[in-house]
Amino acid sequence: MARQKRNLKAIKVNNKGYGNLDGSEFFLTAELYEQLESRKSRSGQGFLQLLESGMAVRGFKHLLEHIKAKSENASLILTDGKTQKTGNEYYINLKEYSDKGYGRFRSFYRQTALDISSAYLSEQFPGDFSSPDDSLSGGELNKAGKYFDHVLSELSQKKKHKKQILKKTSFMIRDLRQEEKALRQNIEELEELKQESSIAFYIERLAELKSRFGKNYRETAGKDSWQSWIYRNNWIMGIQYLSPIDNQRVGFDNVPDYLFPTIDGFIDILEIKLPSHEIIKPDLSHPGSYAWSPEANKAIGQVVNYLYEMELNQLSLQKKINRKYANQLDKEINVIKPRAFILIGLEDNWDDDTKEAFRKLNHTLHGIEVISYTEIVKRGEYIINLYSENKKG
Repeated sequence: MARQKRNLKAIKVNNKGYGNLDGSEFFLTAELYEQLESRKSRSGQGFLQLLESGMAVRGFKHLLEHIKAKSENASLILTDGKTQKTGNEYYINLKEYSDKGYGRFRSFYRQTALDISSAYLSEQFPGDFSSPDDSLSGGELNKAGKYFDHVLSELSQKKKHKKQILKKTSFMIRDLRQEEKALRQNIEELEELKQESSIAFYIERLAELKSRFGKNYRETAGKDSWQSWIYRNNWIMGIQYLSPIDNQRVGFDNVPDYLFPTIDGFIDILEIKLPSHEIIKPDLSHPGSYAWSPEANKAIGQVVNYLYEMELNQLSLQKKINRKYANQLDKEINVIKPRAFILIGLEDNWDDDTKEAFRKLNHTLHGIEVISYTEIVKRGEYIINLYSENKKG
């Protein structure tokens, strides 16, 4: 976006709503550029990006238009220093011009951005720019604003003034349409950028998950634990879940640390174990058969107890969840027949017989499903592909 010109940073306008000025070049002093690099708007968009789109400062288009009209060699240079002219270079203090523009626009909101730029340039460079005919003092503007409807009605009765009003109005409508068109374009670009950022975020987190498999992270304790990672990245469990609910906030100890509300208003629970644990093991006493590993078997016992406690305290738990999380939930949660998932182990190097045995063992459970970390990696890849396909569409 920027290049060096002596000690200046060059920016080209990227806004079709600017008409012939789209692609025009203006400059920032290096000091001002450095200040604005980290500055963001309320929406989170970079200020330099807004400048490039011509949407950062009211009246900027006409400011650029006036200066470019002086000569083909005239340059607009935004600075944090003094407004001044050097040769064909017009140094404009950005904050001063912005304050001037918004101040005049607010005091008399019918006035166009063209008048703002004209007033400012004629004030700073009276030898180069003539004062606009309708330039008014602050008191005159306030008075005109107070009786605006009446003044407009009276002036429109005269043919001369009526033509001027129609001309000004047509300019305003043209400029507003151009601004609206440019704003729509910027919104579309921001939505696209947001989607690209989401895809990049998911790809980064999925790579992080895969890299964790070879390391010795704890199951529950600490911010780097598996439980903490899954809580922070709950999106990977699937698009059907809302943000997890902390059991400490609902006052029940004998339930998992986090409850997962579904988008249709129910609750699932997730018991997290280590990816290094085995999931199933060959049953040596019965050739060709498999059984749950000791770690998986213990987790199943824990989850059975959780489900029993939740069913026993169903109404009380439901009431506390809906009261504590009223602002977070789109609808009331129903704590009826919660499903349970146990996240444990990896399916690396499993043959077809092992996969089939795992499916059969899962089928014997009621309201409980054991899933592997391999499975949630696949879910993450599916979500990324889904976002990518939507972007192409």
